[in-house]
Amino acid sequence: MYFEDFEKEVFLAVKRLPAKYRKILEKEGITVIPREKVPLKIKESYPGSLVFGVFTGTSLKDRSVKYVYPEPTRIEIYMESFEKAYGRDLSDRVCERIYRTVIHEIAHYFGFDEDEVRARGY
Repeated sequence: MYFEDFEKEVFLAVKRLPAKYRKILEKEGITVIPREKVPLKIKESYPGSLVFGVFTGTSLKDRSVKYVYPEPTRIEIYMESFEKAYGRDLSDRVCERIYRTVIHEIAHYFGFDEDEVRARGY
């Protein structure tokens, strides 16, 4: 899988989102960023697991006007994990998994914890 193809698929996944969610991401300035590799700090936080993506920042339910946010809210999607799980082919199955990962991470922005997101099938 070439990074450019992976990057394109991540952006297509965002475009597939229902318009109301895309508008929220745009309004809140939340970017969905494709990355080639999972950062070491993330790997160390989830030993023995493949991390397809992460939500970084403060969830909607935890925001307040008094809180200073230490870093920009963003979603990162990692090509390395998709390649380990599915090989280097960017098949329809992988593209659907990328889309589901984007939804999964957006759910964290809305305040759903890991168990709640997984209970909804993402």
